[in-house]
Amino acid sequence: MYQPHLRVLLVDDDKNIRKTLQVSLSLFNCEVLIGGSFDEALRLVRTESLDLMLTDFRLSADLTGKSGLDLIKAAKISSPQLVTVMMTAYTSFENAVLATKEGAYDYLPKPFSRDQLEHLLKKVRTVVSLQKENYKLKKAGTQVDYFRGMTSPSNAQLEDFVSRVAPTEATVLLVGESGTGKSELAKLIHERSPRSTQPFVIVNCTSLAESLFESEIFGHVRGAFTGAFQDRAGKFELANKGTLFLDEIGDLSMAAQAKLLRFLQERVIERVGSNKLIQVDTRVVAATNKVLDDAVKTGRFREDLYYRLNVFECILTPLRHRMEDLRVLIRRFLQEFSVSGGMIQVPEVSDSLFEILETYSWPGNIRELRNVIQRLVFLAVAGQCRIEDLPATMKVPRHNLSIQIEPSSCLIYTLEEMEKAHVSKVLSLESNQEKAAEILGITTVTLWRKRKQYGLP
Repeated sequence: MYQPHLRVLLVDDDKNIRKTLQVSLSLFNCEVLIGGSFDEALRLVRTESLDLMLTDFRLSADLTGKSGLDLIKAAKISSPQLVTVMMTAYTSFENAVLATKEGAYDYLPKPFSRDQLEHLLKKVRTVVSLQKENYKLKKAGTQVDYFRGMTSPSNAQLEDFVSRVAPTEATVLLVGESGTGKSELAKLIHERSPRSTQPFVIVNCTSLAESLFESEIFGHVRGAFTGAFQDRAGKFELANKGTLFLDEIGDLSMAAQAKLLRFLQERVIERVGSNKLIQVDTRVVAATNKVLDDAVKTGRFREDLYYRLNVFECILTPLRHRMEDLRVLIRRFLQEFSVSGGMIQVPEVSDSLFEILETYSWPGNIRELRNVIQRLVFLAVAGQCRIEDLPATMKVPRHNLSIQIEPSSCLIYTLEEMEKAHVSKVLSLESNQEKAAEILGITTVTLWRKRKQYGLP
């Protein structure tokens, strides 16, 4: 079987052990560099491109008096992604525990067998491969997006939307519940546009105080107000030639909306304290979790601004209505947090845990899913994500709803109860699953999941 090449730094003050290990590592397609002391090893860590550092705990010949544990600490500072493994005698197991607490990926008890070494290298190759893939994506300027590789109809619509809209210069409005991936979609639009090599600047309208809005967005000149000690460019200037993403634009005050409208109409800005007009070439992508149509009708959002923003509108589907994509997202987040957490392998998810994740309604959407998977990865035991590590709110037993919704009833039901009753009614009238799904306006996979969720036949 082909074994990917590894560059290994071997640190041990015993020449005989170094020679034996060097031969063994070479048999497993490893290029071995030798560090006979703390200083020599640290110099190689800082100057060489390495995949693995294998170090003994004791470096008795080292006049510095430092141990392999000290070397691991120093190596992690110089090269955080370097995989470090401690070699230690059975009688010094506590040293292995200390090493893992300081960031070592694993340890090898001395003496170890060929099979133990081979098993370790296999795990190291897995994590190194994940790290390199992640680096390639970042270097290419392409972050792992929420939408790649998914099969739901709503995701296909997103892909079509991005392919048609991204190459244009038009303003875009993204609408959807919190956590559905509006900011990720905005990045994707920018990355697939002719402006991809230019800045992508984010403004969170919710966290921006009204008194600071004009200065933050348009900038100010020295002396414009107390504390303005120098000229400062605003977000529009910083995003010149690129894209400005205005997140949660529905939270802007009416005064701020008027100032934003002027830019969209004239494409010029004016710094606070200056009467000089500055022309900027900035594309605007806005997002909101509010229904702006209703805000316009109630006078909380300017109608003229709404139409300026809504050149292209995209409504993002909540995760509960695109459950076909759930497993793709879970596996993606498992890999992401395994790499960022410096783990040897990606933890596994059992069928029973998948079942719980697939029957949960995900009110926080993709953001909530991402946080849950992060929690499961960091709390994984022996390479397994565990049901008991789920947040408490996800482990509460579901009630067996068996109500019948009557038009004349004066009771008020939850949306979940009404959905169950409606799906049950359709299934009682249409036994063909494809036709029932068509009536409900969902896919057969989604219908299957809803039957499973509500315990319907």
